[in-house]
Amino acid sequence: MFITGLLWVLVWGGMYSDVSRFNAEALLAGPASFVLTMRPFLPILAMAVCLVLLVRKRTIALALEPGPFLSLSFYGLLGAAFFFLSPEPFFSLYWGGLFLAAPFVVWTLVNTGDAEARLGLVMSINAAVILVMVLFYIAGPLWPILRGAHNPRLYKLPFGLGLQTANGVGRFAGVLGLIALSRLRGPGLAKRALWAGLLAASVLGLALSESRTAILGFIVGSLLVVVSGRRLTWLAALVPGVFYFLYKAWFVWRFNGSLENAFFLTGRETTWRKALAIALRSPLAGHGFHADRLMLEGEHVHMAYLHSLIQGGLLGALFFTAAIVGLWVLVVRRRVVQRAALAEGPAAFLVTESLAVLGFLTARSFFESTAAFYGVDLLLFVPAMAYLQVWSRDHPPASALADASAVRP
Repeated sequence: MFITGLLWVLVWGGMYSDVSRFNAEALLAGPASFVLTMRPFLPILAMAVCLVLLVRKRTIALALEPGPFLSLSFYGLLGAAFFFLSPEPFFSLYWGGLFLAAPFVVWTLVNTGDAEARLGLVMSINAAVILVMVLFYIAGPLWPILRGAHNPRLYKLPFGLGLQTANGVGRFAGVLGLIALSRLRGPGLAKRALWAGLLAASVLGLALSESRTAILGFIVGSLLVVVSGRRLTWLAALVPGVFYFLYKAWFVWRFNGSLENAFFLTGRETTWRKALAIALRSPLAGHGFHADRLMLEGEHVHMAYLHSLIQGGLLGALFFTAAIVGLWVLVVRRRVVQRAALAEGPAAFLVTESLAVLGFLTARSFFESTAAFYGVDLLLFVPAMAYLQVWSRDHPPASALADASAVRP
């Protein structure tokens, strides 16, 4: 399990880094400088380690059945394969490699041991990273806002990692809130008190971010937690109060109760038109990964499906869309929501949290580039996707088992 944790930490290691600032001279300046300089390549290193593990295993099975996970992988392969159509082929190939690191590492882990346990560890690492980030933001850049200062909606990351937008802060807070809401169903008064405190901190961070997409995602995700978990009565009583507080933060405080301001897309429509025009220049194959930053003068697409179109063309966009739609089809067909409350052990929480993350990111995908490129959303989405596929495969509905036994001779 140590290798599992190390590999996923390496995938996270490339976050908030930039290969364009690589300086070979810094490699010899000391161990700390060496690690910081190599950070942009850590996800690639994780893939190399995975290749070694797979070669040593000798027998490789398709541990994740064809479906959503495979569709997302094909999207990544297409975007990386057509890197030469990018105005900057090296950068496109690099970002394609980073994207592929997440599904490749998860697929390798599933093939080399107890899939549910390894995916559970990966999701725990995700939760730990999110917890650290939320606590940092609340104690750091959000604290003056809580005391009445102006909200700049752009915050400095720790250790000189760069800047984070309000939507990014809201994303961290929203996902931590969903995890805390799910864990409130667990036994033990002390543990529930801890998760209640983290839920309060998350909702506070989400409200201070005033992120429309994060609040929308949290509402969708929390409804999935309520309908798929035990202790439905008191959870259902808790959620409306949280929703009202977020409504006040988003609609009343940020937009002064103006429907026009609240639902205006803040310039996204203009960027979408530019992105669509560029995508139509290469409609089948796209322009490779990082096309938005290279061809939209640094603008971000802010729409996952259009982002996949400009990077992977029509073929890539179809695979990307099939991954998200296919996962929801799997959830519905295998009645994952209805059966989540019956899960035992770690799965009692992990299934619900995977559903909540899926709901959160799907809601955001129409207004953010969720999982369409290497970023935090992708690292949250891939393990949740894999866990839902593995759990629903290994724990089929009772009716499916009955049908299978009925046709046996």
